[in-house]
Amino acid sequence: MKRIACIGECMIELWQDRQHSDRMRRTFGGDTLNTAVYARRCLSAADTLVSYVTALGTDPFSAELLQAWQAEGLDTALVARLPDHLPGLYIIRTDVDGERTFYYWRQQAAARMLFSCDDTQRIEQALQDYDFVYLSGITLAIL
Repeated sequence: MKRIACIGECMIELWQDRQHSDRMRRTFGGDTLNTAVYARRCLSAADTLVSYVTALGTDPFSAELLQAWQAEGLDTALVARLPDHLPGLYIIRTDVDGERTFYYWRQQAAARMLFSCDDTQRIEQALQDYDFVYLSGITLAIL
């Protein structure tokens, strides 16, 4: 079995509902998570383990993220849980011409602590057994 690890940050996403400009919709996103999800969808589960590697808090939003990833078939054994941190957050604002602007709150995000938390040694050791490790430039910038 091939083993793929995708390392990065998934953030909570808020975006304005075009029909109700006073409302925001909540979802989540991240480049490395998208890669992990599509790898899982495209590759045989019998032949490939796809793991998402990040850090989350112990709050209800972090629990929702973890459940969504597991529902996609991602292995989450290498997700560190940090009680004093939350996931990062961003808001997308779209102007009248359809141009999107992004606003980020990620300075204290759990994912920034991935390689400086109590689980770091366990995660680094486990990654040595993977065939492929994927990360993005954004991942390198936040870690």
